[in-house]
Amino acid sequence: MDTNLSLFNQINSLAYWFLLETNYKSSVMFDADKDSYFITIKKGGERLYTFSIKDFSNKNKRFLEFELIAIANSLLHIKETVIEKKLKSA
Repeated sequence: MDTNLSLFNQINSLAYWFLLETNYKSSVMFDADKDSYFITIKKGGERLYTFSIKDFSNKNKRFLEFELIAIANSLLHIKETVIEKKLKSA
């Protein structure tokens, strides 16, 4: 679970970065009642990235880690794209 906790922290940090450093809106939500984890990144009301993990507590540990790595990598890719666009426009 340490790896997954580290990935959760990375995902939350990236979502926070989007809120502070860009005009993108980010939302990360864990719903214990629905046993789901959901993240979305929007720009101007348009969804750029969305991912949800259902039956969160019943997921195989390795598969859950794979899904969290995919989320973190996608967010890092979006972040790199945003930074590149900022550098080109400067």
